[in-house]
Amino acid sequence: MLPAGATLRPVRPEVDVAALVELVNADAAHVGNPIRDSVEDMMEELTGSEIEVARDTLIAVAADGTAIGWAFANRVADPERPRVFLFGRVHPAHQGRGIGRALLRWTKARAEEILDGHPGGTAQAQNYEGDVRARRLCESEGARAIRWFAEMVHMFANRKEEIASPLPAGLRVVPYGEVDAETLRILHNHCFADHWGYSALNEVIWRERIEASSVRMAASEAIVDRRGAPVAYQISEEFPQDAETLGNLRWLGTLGVHRDHRGKGLATHLIQRHLSQARREGLEGSALGVDSDSLTGANALYERLGYTRLQGSVRYIFGDAEFS
Repeated sequence: MLPAGATLRPVRPEVDVAALVELVNADAAHVGNPIRDSVEDMMEELTGSEIEVARDTLIAVAADGTAIGWAFANRVADPERPRVFLFGRVHPAHQGRGIGRALLRWTKARAEEILDGHPGGTAQAQNYEGDVRARRLCESEGARAIRWFAEMVHMFANRKEEIASPLPAGLRVVPYGEVDAETLRILHNHCFADHWGYSALNEVIWRERIEASSVRMAASEAIVDRRGAPVAYQISEEFPQDAETLGNLRWLGTLGVHRDHRGKGLATHLIQRHLSQARREGLEGSALGVDSDSLTGANALYERLGYTRLQGSVRYIFGDAEFS
């Protein structure tokens, strides 16, 4: 299965990160996925608080140091719905040899270890819709599709500048950094508590989220009421590594509105400000990811504001488990 001289071992982030990024990006290009990874993003993923990198990862390394394939059992420590996301990639030059199947089975076995004692735990995977080989592999190993997601883009070329619609009386926009981080974490968990598959973020995970290298805090904002309490927010991000494949875009990374304030135009206002600021700063457009079955009707809102579908991905679940 492995070429002569190749070895299997756990990932060593400080040694392997560049080779892993090269592998992941080569595979993305091979299947037509324009999303690229970066050393910074990969390192943050491999050193997060929920990963035991020595036990949750496996890399196949050729004799010359090239990463042939790798696998990652990415846990979500939710006491009510614990789950492990199975991730794996094989370099295009080494596909078709059974390496991907072996890595997938390894992550499934590791997921069973992580979820031991948690009868409600599930193993899941998410694949780019155009990666036919990966999707067939998951299905042949007992996975079934349960949810669809999409990335959408709004390109500024030949579009009028966005003018923010007015806010209801008593509400105003402030820079994201002016609001207490813990208050915003609580708001975030409230906003998404009724969304499919959501798990509340603790203080450590939230700090990792807002301190990620991709986050652009200066472009992130919150809406507060008369008391200064936040009722909505947006976190903007940028991924410069995608410039050649997608353009110079700013991502609407996270957008949340308190359930008592939905339907009042707060999300529209924040998106319009996000688009206007990105345009003023010379970016080419905006992008975002969305649950295609979002209960808040987010897809329709984004389309109304000029976003169009770029591509999609499919969430799979293994075995007979139910998940919602």
